[in-house]
Amino acid sequence: MTVQYDLDWLRIAENVSQEAGDYLRQGLARSRQINFQDESDVKLQADLDSENLIRKILSDRTQLPVIGEEKGGDPGLLSTNSHFWVVDPLDGTYNYLRNQPQTCVSIGLMQGTEFIGGVVYDFNRNELFSGSTEKPLSINNEFITPRWADALNQACLMTGFPARMDCSEKSIRLFVNQVHKFKKVRMIGSAAIALSTVASGRADAYFENSICLWDIAAGAALVKAAGGYIKLKPTDNPFVVDFWAAGREEWLPRN
Repeated sequence: MTVQYDLDWLRIAENVSQEAGDYLRQGLARSRQINFQDESDVKLQADLDSENLIRKILSDRTQLPVIGEEKGGDPGLLSTNSHFWVVDPLDGTYNYLRNQPQTCVSIGLMQGTEFIGGVVYDFNRNELFSGSTEKPLSINNEFITPRWADALNQACLMTGFPARMDCSEKSIRLFVNQVHKFKKVRMIGSAAIALSTVASGRADAYFENSICLWDIAAGAALVKAAGGYIKLKPTDNPFVVDFWAAGREEWLPRN
């Protein structure tokens, strides 16, 4: 059962996302310091600095627990009826490192496994996406009514290859079978911006397998706020899911 949340929480998330985004947009030399990398992923000082900033403000001003990409959190919150934040302090880290523009701050509000509210701040385009169960989707405080394609063969799919994705021949073949019916397929390296694109009607559907909760929590809430549909499939890791979103329910998988 969804429990009413404090409407001020979303405003606080909007403000802190912009504060973190302003810091990241400055592109300080220290923020691009590489703290970790392997064959498929990279972590910057910017990720950590942004999350520290966001955690402090959200914790101080809302008294809610936080799950974040850099410092983790309590997976037991997903089995409760409590509200909590799910934060990706810098979605599109590799894009940020390479000065590619598709990167953002993503803050989702959840209650158990329900996506209640979301804020995505695309700080390079200065676009603030916001929406919740009580507030329709807005971009920079202007309410948006998305116009999604009428048919799958006219639709644009947003997707990607997350670091945890199985890239075996069988998995890639399955991926191709899932995407070839769409008119166009786009990969931009930021799940949060991709879902914001779907929510606003600039694209029509999204899916990624083995995607982390902090990558999609805010965007999932935005799609719901815009009148779209979502579906997820749990994995062995409570913070990792297979995830789909679409403007039309019939475009989601049936099982």
